[in-house]
Amino acid sequence: MPMPWGVQSAWISRGVRLRRNLDRNWHLLADADPIIHQPTLMIYGERDLVTRSENLAEFVPNVDVVSLDCGHWIQQEEPEETNRVITKWLEHQDRPSRQTG
Repeated sequence: MPMPWGVQSAWISRGVRLRRNLDRNWHLLADADPIIHQPTLMIYGERDLVTRSENLAEFVPNVDVVSLDCGHWIQQEEPEETNRVITKWLEHQDRPSRQTG
């Protein structure tokens, strides 16, 4: 079923705007730290055709990686398991860190 013209138009114009701002965005972010320091959860689907990032931890040092037995659409294919993984991860994040000093 083809997309309605309004949807097609929105997608096309989004792509045009992104392309027009590519250089501008590059200059605006030139001094930004490319490392994500916040705790992060990455959920992969075992049967996803999108290649996993082999060097993810280099850019996201506080990443927890979980794999589920599904394809690319993790939350649609395994909604209960996805929610369980996210909830467990968030509960772990909510614990106060115990550092001695």
